[in-house]
Amino acid sequence: MKGAETMLGREVNLMLAAALAVSTCAAQTATFANLYNFQGFPIDGQAPTGPLLLVGDGTLYGTTTLGGAGGCSTGVGCGVAYELKPPAGSGGVWTESLIYTFGAYPNAALPNGGVIVSSEALYGTSAGGANNYGAVFQLSPPAKASATWSESLIFSANFPATDDPDGPLLPGPDGVFYGTTTGFVSTRSGHVGGATVFVLTPPAATGKNWTESTLYTFLGHSKAGNNPRAGLISIGGALFGTDYYGGNSTCSQDGCGVVFEILPPLIAGEATESPVHEFKGPPLDGAHPTAPLTAGPDGTLYGTTLYGGTNSQCITKATVRGCGTVFQLSPPASPGGGWTETVLYSFTGLNGDGALPAAGVVVGEDGSLYGTTQYGGNETVGSPCESDGASGCGTAFRLTPPATPGSAWTELVLHSFSGMNGEGANPESPLLLNSSGVLYGTTYGGGSTGAGTLFSLTLN
Repeated sequence: MKGAETMLGREVNLMLAAALAVSTCAAQTATFANLYNFQGFPIDGQAPTGPLLLVGDGTLYGTTTLGGAGGCSTGVGCGVAYELKPPAGSGGVWTESLIYTFGAYPNAALPNGGVIVSSEALYGTSAGGANNYGAVFQLSPPAKASATWSESLIFSANFPATDDPDGPLLPGPDGVFYGTTTGFVSTRSGHVGGATVFVLTPPAATGKNWTESTLYTFLGHSKAGNNPRAGLISIGGALFGTDYYGGNSTCSQDGCGVVFEILPPLIAGEATESPVHEFKGPPLDGAHPTAPLTAGPDGTLYGTTLYGGTNSQCITKATVRGCGTVFQLSPPASPGGGWTETVLYSFTGLNGDGALPAAGVVVGEDGSLYGTTQYGGNETVGSPCESDGASGCGTAFRLTPPATPGSAWTELVLHSFSGMNGEGANPESPLLLNSSGVLYGTTYGGGSTGAGTLFSLTLN
């Protein structure tokens, strides 16, 4: 499927209709519980980032960017991978164990993309590595219960060819992994490098090295985009992702960001890139996506932008206005046609509404979308959280689709984070929805020690 720009007039009409979306910020439709408070350096992780991984027995796995006893910098730590086991009975306490503490260069350090499971091992992305430009690591479980997990690097980035693997990995056929590197971008100076879509192929024999191949190198051209800060998803043999920069130059000379498609065959030297949508920025569109996309059952793509939208309450240092958006991309009606973007909701950061969504959304069984914002919410008086004109320590929200196609989606704030009295602050990671209607997530800060929390929201 090749993506293409839709007609501007059609996009404007769709966006204006979506701008009328209703916000019901005071509604409470979920029961909140704080499951764990991270303790921070040197005994525990700090600043949990990346998606959570849920396994069959209800155990959660994740990473923190900071914390642990590793020596990245004094009093901070290099991050950890952790395991959180549910209680044996109702009302019990969740139990956390550190399965690995990351060290400094030349080891993997400061993991930021969570972990995925493959062949009974965990894999993720981080800074550090053999060349100190980032790495992909493997964590192998111990053979005995009393032993420790072991880490090995399966890929170390090497600028300017590749630089800074970011976001979660995407498993592919035959044990391969797909991922992105953010690279270095400054289109104004003409220096662009290291931003790629890559594939890692497992060794044919135990003990041999993994093979890294570059599927696509971002060149910084306006339509092609640059600086992918999130992972990828796969639909129909193609890969889809987001770029923070590139596309329409309304936001800055570096652009407002794009959604891109990597077309098969997914082989180095043969894969090609096609822009699906160029964000135009406020007031009619979002700007600067930082999260992976989510696919609906019908092939529709959903995502968030950190800035942009109809409200001008929030403003970046680069003067891009807007508190962020949730958007939808509908696939072409016929092969070769253009995707159609609709802004489903523009955050305001006012009257209890959220602001600045850094994570993507998850799709519920009824088609509702669930996500988080870093800032905004009800707890704004005396709030320790403020950024880009938005006060409050963040929200968890639900967007409900309309009963009549073309009508407005409805937003409900499920929880407002206060960052005070032991509660978490600034959720940056995506929510995880289990089969029982429970959402799990993390906050980057807050909690009993300020090192972040892991929480649940049970849908009523």
